[in-house]
Amino acid sequence: MGKNKVKIDGTMELTQVISYLEDLVGGLKAGSVHVQLGEETVVLRPGNIVECEIEVSQKKDKEELTLELCWKKDEKGSDTVKISTSGPTIEIT
Repeated sequence: MGKNKVKIDGTMELTQVISYLEDLVGGLKAGSVHVQLGEETVVLRPGNIVECEIEVSQKKDKEELTLELCWKKDEKGSDTVKISTSGPTIEIT
């Protein structure tokens, strides 16, 4: 399987950032996070054990918060069947 990647990088209103974070939390609670940017799409399915790193810093004129989450893929998830024609993909696990 190849590497799929979507990167969202830019300056935006705080309300938009909050909306992205709320969608991320909702996806984590539901068991899958779908991220799409243009034609690129990545679907993540976190396991029960997640590594979490939070780093915060303050400088004279800049504050920064970095959040990193990572997990191992569930081995049984590799047998996912995808059925698709033209339109949304239906996944059977």
